[in-house]
Amino acid sequence: MTVLDKEINRNAADNELMLLRALLRASDVGVLLSDTSRVDLICNPAFCDMFGLDGIESLNAGEEYLRARLALRIKDVDTFFDGVAATYEDPYKTYEDELELIAPRKRRIRRFTAPVTDDTGRLVGRLWTFIDTTRLRRLEERVRNQARQLREQARQLSIALRTVSGRLNKMEDVLTLTQRQLLESEKMSAVGILGASVAHDIRNMLTPLNIELVLARDAVGAPQQESFDVMAEQIDKLSMLTSKLLALARPPKSDPSAIDLGEQVQQVAELIRPHAGMEHVEVVVKTSARAPKVAGEPIEIEQVLVNLALNGIQAMHATGGGRLTMSVSSRDGGACIRVEDTGQGIEPSVRRHLFDPFFTTRSDGIGLGLYACRRIVADHRGDIRVRSAPGRGTCFTVWLPAAAPDPA
Repeated sequence: MTVLDKEINRNAADNELMLLRALLRASDVGVLLSDTSRVDLICNPAFCDMFGLDGIESLNAGEEYLRARLALRIKDVDTFFDGVAATYEDPYKTYEDELELIAPRKRRIRRFTAPVTDDTGRLVGRLWTFIDTTRLRRLEERVRNQARQLREQARQLSIALRTVSGRLNKMEDVLTLTQRQLLESEKMSAVGILGASVAHDIRNMLTPLNIELVLARDAVGAPQQESFDVMAEQIDKLSMLTSKLLALARPPKSDPSAIDLGEQVQQVAELIRPHAGMEHVEVVVKTSARAPKVAGEPIEIEQVLVNLALNGIQAMHATGGGRLTMSVSSRDGGACIRVEDTGQGIEPSVRRHLFDPFFTTRSDGIGLGLYACRRIVADHRGDIRVRSAPGRGTCFTVWLPAAAPDPA
């Protein structure tokens, strides 16, 4: 190689070194280059600014001086120097971590190091780079905070939507119930008007008929008076029927009394046993002495029990008989009556309309029995429900509040 070639190569190397130094000065990434003996050779202004160091002083003062200066500026000093030691133990090791500086000002720094080799692959040093990630970490934290806020807002919105949806569903249920009650009220109003009209006409006919019957009975002898007594009894029954028809339009008010449901269930059971026997139905009564008395009209409560019992017996007609269980127990501050049969059960489509007026599945039915039961139970501030499934029988449950204790 001639002297001219050497000069050209030297000039090219100087130009490359000048370019490298210019790049290092312009970079905002901190750079530190050390040789294989851990002597620091080059550091750029960005590195010095990050750690608050004088570059020339730090490079000339030696490794111990630099370590002492860095120890005052790093929060977790042990972790920092453990990372340095681990990289120099393996000359070809790459390493990356994040530092937290406390001086000259608080910031987050990402540190990366890798070995430096020449064109032949020979190890000639180690390069350290330092990137200020403070702003990035702040942005990440802000994004995380906003994400948490959005999740919380979404959660609250979801709760609010569920609440609104629940309220809308309740309003829809109330509107549906009100609409059904209005329809039932209109139907029963029509029945009341019709019943009152028929009762009025029948009563007008019964009055002269009863007078004529009394006169005729007085005019005949004793043997014929027994027949007249039978006719008078039938007229009295017909008169009671007209009173019931009038009650559809103007339900009578009565003073409630304390009712022992156990005794009343026993009485109803004895009343229906002959009819149940004809249908091959066993009547079982279960009562509890702990069941409280309820306040109500005994005749109306008896009407409910008889209606439910006869419905149960009728339900077991198709199965050739079965068992009707009538029980009384204490529950929720009141008394609970259960009337349960072992019949074929009720289809869901039918069960939804059981308490509707004029709804019936029997060819000879009117469809007012269960409606009347629900009205009577509601008048007594109680509740009536039905549980049934095809092939599993039916159970009507009536709950009535306990009567107030006797002041005496």
